[in-house]
Amino acid sequence: MRRVLITGGTGFVGVHLIQFLKNKFSDIVVIALGDSKSPQEPGVEYYHLDIRTADEIRSVVRKVSPTHIYHLAGISAVDVSWSNPRLTFEVNVVGTSNLFEAAMSLPSPPRILNVSTSQVYASSSLILTESSSINPGNPYAASKAMAELLRVGYRKSIGGGIITTRSFNHTGPGQPPHFVLPSIAKQFAEMEAGLRPPRLAVGNLEVKRDFTDVRDIVRAYFALLDQGRTDEVYNVCSGSALRLADAIGKFEAISGRAVEIATDPERLRPDEVLQIVGDPTKIRAETGWSPQIPLEKTIRDLLDYWRQKIKGESSTQTQ
Repeated sequence: MRRVLITGGTGFVGVHLIQFLKNKFSDIVVIALGDSKSPQEPGVEYYHLDIRTADEIRSVVRKVSPTHIYHLAGISAVDVSWSNPRLTFEVNVVGTSNLFEAAMSLPSPPRILNVSTSQVYASSSLILTESSSINPGNPYAASKAMAELLRVGYRKSIGGGIITTRSFNHTGPGQPPHFVLPSIAKQFAEMEAGLRPPRLAVGNLEVKRDFTDVRDIVRAYFALLDQGRTDEVYNVCSGSALRLADAIGKFEAISGRAVEIATDPERLRPDEVLQIVGDPTKIRAETGWSPQIPLEKTIRDLLDYWRQKIKGESSTQTQ
């Protein structure tokens, strides 16, 4: 029987992953920050703890004895990593080490999916493969690169093992608005609700990024933990780049609302790479995974999510 443990299961991707896995398995356990008052999925067991606490992680892992682990927990905000690099290192590296050590010391070690990021790669406008140069440009990316290397200590383990993803940009309903596409969706929804003028605050419109819907991302994670090779690294991406200006055009077409563009200096990065796009050949060849959700549906669902959220907040304020 498959026993699934998810760290960071109350975050943006974790919530979508639980929804996907509940259709397949009934034995799902989540480790996350917060407390018992945090939103919880029925039928899922939750443990609220800090992964930096080795004893607590070891206790839960031994109790659950998982066969499969999705390791999503960590600090993922670049601005937080700059303001508090020590905390970022402790959570993303020490916390990951605590989890790996506890899991791989079980009598039957589990398969572990360690979710890393495309930001570990050196800045390049070329298509990035798993063999592209590594040179993190911020403390968050550096911490994820260090966490990737922890798998070296378990190469000779009998049973189980660690599979690493380098995930490129992903988005969808529920993603916080400090990410670019949810920020645009939220602003469009506010315009529709009459809460702001038809003026969109954005950064560099010429940047191109490789976007995948979060619901396709969790399918990729499932495929990799099921079929991927341990001690291997896999890009998780669409393989195509979307220009931010073109994304805004799609929002305008779907919402039926033209907007004025206002460049926000705080959203501009002087050393920003114009294009970041990955090569998904490896994951496609070894698992058969490929994105299924068109970008237009992702954008429509993002808009609907923020429309409903703003509507709900307005209703609460008028009560």
